[in-house]
Amino acid sequence: MNWDWLVYIGYIAMVAVIVTLSIKLGKYVDIMDAKSNISGAFIGGVMLAAVTSLPELFTSLSAVWIVKQNDMIIGNILGSDLINLAFFGVILLIYWRGMKKAKFSTFYYTALGVACGMYALVAIGLYLAEYMQFTWFSVISPAVLVLYVLFVRSMPKTSESDDEKKDEGLTLKQAVVRFVICAVVLIGASIAMTYLTDMVAEKLHLGKTFAGALFLGVATSLPELISSVTLCHRGNFNAAAGNIIGSNIFNFAILFVADVFSFIPNSSGIYILNTDSKWLLILGAIATVTTLCMMLIKNKCTKKYALFGVQAINAVPPILYVIYLLITTGIIIG
Repeated sequence: MNWDWLVYIGYIAMVAVIVTLSIKLGKYVDIMDAKSNISGAFIGGVMLAAVTSLPELFTSLSAVWIVKQNDMIIGNILGSDLINLAFFGVILLIYWRGMKKAKFSTFYYTALGVACGMYALVAIGLYLAEYMQFTWFSVISPAVLVLYVLFVRSMPKTSESDDEKKDEGLTLKQAVVRFVICAVVLIGASIAMTYLTDMVAEKLHLGKTFAGALFLGVATSLPELISSVTLCHRGNFNAAAGNIIGSNIFNFAILFVADVFSFIPNSSGIYILNTDSKWLLILGAIATVTTLCMMLIKNKCTKKYALFGVQAINAVPPILYVIYLLITTGIIIG
């Protein structure tokens, strides 16, 4: 009897678990933002970003130690980052009414600049892999970690907003405890997702990098997507932006962890250049610059017609992700 359908059902079930947890995380983060003096940029860009990036962290470690597919890691990280920006663009297009009053923290200009620096480092790691190798890992990985630490240190920690605090029926302590519980459960779901993605890739005869970018990248990006939808629905566009941008930068830092733990004998490095990783790198960098341009225009242009330009820019990252899918499936030349 063919039991392949159980693999697909298991994959869908894990996706459902991740979606449910992400909705809860978005709610608890909004409560913490409203009931504490911590800045929305820090809550979204570090706390929520780290938690919603747990799937990328644990799936990358699982790819190294459990399924032993190092070529999944770059596809997972770069694929997740491109998907995050594509999803964010779609979310902002959907919530266009709320976008009229939305204002993004100017710190995100620096954050997106850091993300561009991360892409530059990874490009060096991919194209000059043999020259960057030191013992079993690449010297690019520590450089990425240092850049991430500098990013966190420069982030504003206290809120500048004097907005009235919202009464959500939960105390700050209750929100924090429930936030932590959801994060722990998310770890288990992340590890299970790695196994299931590897099984799906084998049954569909897909390349590991492409499978990492498509099935693993989409699934591990669901926390960012759903929690950001929840935050935008509640009108907290700034924390939603911090979640997406912070998650993307945190994802790069995961490369350091995965690289350090990739010393299994006879295994390859994690910086593997192929068609998929090349296009993810190029299109992801373009999407990052595009997002920066969108925020600059939205914050500085208050006229009504400027919103149309902002929304036109928001459509670019989703289009770039579609282009990636078309390239990797051979529909257009890659």
